[in-house]
Amino acid sequence: MNLILRLLLLLAAVLLWWFWPAAAPVKAPSGNKTASCDQLISWRLDSIDPAFGLSTAEALPLLSDAAAQWNQALGKEVLRYDPLQGFPIRFVFDARQQQQLEQLLLERNLHRYDDRISDQQQDFERQLADFQQNKQDFEQKDRQLAADIKLFNEKAQQADPGAAALLGREQAELLSRQKEHALEAEQIDALQAKLQDRQQQLNNLITDRNALIPQQQPTGLAEVGLLEQRGQNRTMTIFAYKDAHHLTLTLLHEFGHALGIGHLTEPGSIMHDQLNSAQQQLTDADISAWRQQCHQG
Repeated sequence: MNLILRLLLLLAAVLLWWFWPAAAPVKAPSGNKTASCDQLISWRLDSIDPAFGLSTAEALPLLSDAAAQWNQALGKEVLRYDPLQGFPIRFVFDARQQQQLEQLLLERNLHRYDDRISDQQQDFERQLADFQQNKQDFEQKDRQLAADIKLFNEKAQQADPGAAALLGREQAELLSRQKEHALEAEQIDALQAKLQDRQQQLNNLITDRNALIPQQQPTGLAEVGLLEQRGQNRTMTIFAYKDAHHLTLTLLHEFGHALGIGHLTEPGSIMHDQLNSAQQQLTDADISAWRQQCHQG
């Protein structure tokens, strides 16, 4: 009996194995080429180091503006402020901030010097033009006076005694002109000396201005902000900024990384690897980079 039961159970197991539906193989999810384009990324302001001297009320509008610029440029909402669930944005003060402050102070001082130099240069050029015109007029008078004196001497040699009175008046007039001419020559010399002093002052000002510039120029702070991503978890850290404009540029750059965009070679693009004077706003290169990477997701 036990043998028959064991045979029946074995037969049932074979039949069950034979007719049991095969398990479907697990497939990797098909890549949705617009997945990253359609993803809405939320952010929040997490903390600000008091050393920045920046309040939440000051920082939030800048963050919102940077996010809005991306939304507007891409024609859809890709970044949204969510104070509860958004990825954290932190302001962490470190040595880079001190470097930025020193650089900003240097630029402001250079700007003040440049304004003074420009004003003095324009004033010097006006005075120089006046001097050159006065000198040109003086040289013309000098040539005319020399010609008149030569003519008088020739007339005096050939004149008869009856023309002595007439020659005397002409001689007195020439002597008066010579005295005035000598005074003008002194004025020209004084003006020339004054211009030389002004030129020296301008040169000294330029020297003082250039002395402010360190011999070794900074190579640039490539990382004044950082976007870290582990899976779907993101964290943005701002280490330094010079002013509101440069902070906005940094936020635009790091939001671009949050959207999956890497560094670009175009200097004027926001996603260039270093802040530079050519950057002002999002460019076609930035937008094209987003479209290219999101369709590869």
